[in-house]
Amino acid sequence: MQDGLLRNSAWIKEISSLYDRSQVAHWLSRIKYPGNWSADNVGDFEPTLDNLCLLQRLQIVAFAFENTAMHYTSHHSMDISLPALYQRLVVEGKGSYCFGMSTLFLQMIRALGYRVYSGSGRINTAPADSPPKFLSFVHEVLFVQPIQGSNITYVVDAGGGGSCMTRPILLKNGAKVMGATPSEWHTLVRTGRVESSLATSSYYTEPAEVEWHLVVSHASDSGPPSTRILYSFIEDEFFTMDYECSNIGIYTGAWSAKEPLFMENIVCARCFWLSDEEMELELAKNNPYETTQCDIYSAGGIPQWDRSLMSRYLGRLGLYTNELRRHIGTRSETLKVFHTELQRIAILREFFGIDITPAELENIRGRRPALELP
Repeated sequence: MQDGLLRNSAWIKEISSLYDRSQVAHWLSRIKYPGNWSADNVGDFEPTLDNLCLLQRLQIVAFAFENTAMHYTSHHSMDISLPALYQRLVVEGKGSYCFGMSTLFLQMIRALGYRVYSGSGRINTAPADSPPKFLSFVHEVLFVQPIQGSNITYVVDAGGGGSCMTRPILLKNGAKVMGATPSEWHTLVRTGRVESSLATSSYYTEPAEVEWHLVVSHASDSGPPSTRILYSFIEDEFFTMDYECSNIGIYTGAWSAKEPLFMENIVCARCFWLSDEEMELELAKNNPYETTQCDIYSAGGIPQWDRSLMSRYLGRLGLYTNELRRHIGTRSETLKVFHTELQRIAILREFFGIDITPAELENIRGRRPALELP
């Protein structure tokens, strides 16, 4: 079978978006896509692979991967309905987690002419270089066919957060793309589980390769690189009700015994663009010039540095318990330490654009991640 095809060589249909042109134009302006966008010229957008890549990168810089609504609102939920996502992200400039981020992205790129559907993945909670421990389907991924007249398919993760993908990757066993910098790489592996009931033949010797693993590797300044499966996913299409059911399990804490991350923490992370000076330091350190001729969506290519957003590396900001940390490549530094809610919401406002009002601050009282309150 040709690389990059869905099973049975399926084609993705072009489907109308549930957002209108003015909403799409507002989103393009919010993520700072080049140009002056309005409802009148959104139809002129060219739905190419490179433009898809730029949209993905701009989205994970514009919006934080965050769960503040779980703890600082009176309803203590994460609303992933389309009107709520548009209001929270596009109008207010706040964020969401994977269900919200990817759902918004899917509808927006549909409006721009992309053929796309959404699937789901199982997050691996095990540490690096150890056997995986998968959750249920609590992650959203997108499958996109961005080439006109072709069913070649790419996987896109527009959720941000953690060691997120920063560009589309060809749906191919062994496909490899750079992450935030050349110290981070994402690889797709087609595989099957040892415990699966499905096999490749009547001899039952090998499990059927019916799922994919997204594997991330990180270089280290002090030892060998680490490798970890971020999540597994299948090619089945998932729908709104699937994500709503998983979402309820997360924000109500029904699944917190298996994965307490969101119930026990204020999670907030966002990518940022490296400055020219930071780029020069990373280029000198990683010496990527020999790989600039390889395909950047499947073969480990690194875009030649030309000061564009397609070739500029990314860093990450993230909250960790009571610290705000900044990551660039293999380097990490603590920017802020906080011990009270007033200190934390000041950081959320300054670094992530998330404004928690004094009235909303009361909503976290008595909850697990709460710090000292006024």
